[in-house]
Amino acid sequence: MTAGQADLDSELRELLAELTSDTLPLEAPPETPLLRDGIGLDSLGATMLLTQIEQRYGIDIAGEDLNLDALASISTLAAYICARLSPS
Repeated sequence: MTAGQADLDSELRELLAELTSDTLPLEAPPETPLLRDGIGLDSLGATMLLTQIEQRYGIDIAGEDLNLDALASISTLAAYICARLSPS
């Protein structure tokens, strides 16, 4: 994990803790799923997460990743955003 991705990982964990009103995202392993039995985001929580990401980073994940594979886990989401923020 790069330094930029580690910073992004921390930011995402804080955002997830805010959205879920739980501290689990702050301590969960990077492979923890965001939905259902992992962090526990439901469809509304996922929508709120996507909205926050678009506002903070200017990335429309739902428009770019039709299968929403980027939402598989904390680490896949951080890697997806980091890749989009990095100059090509």
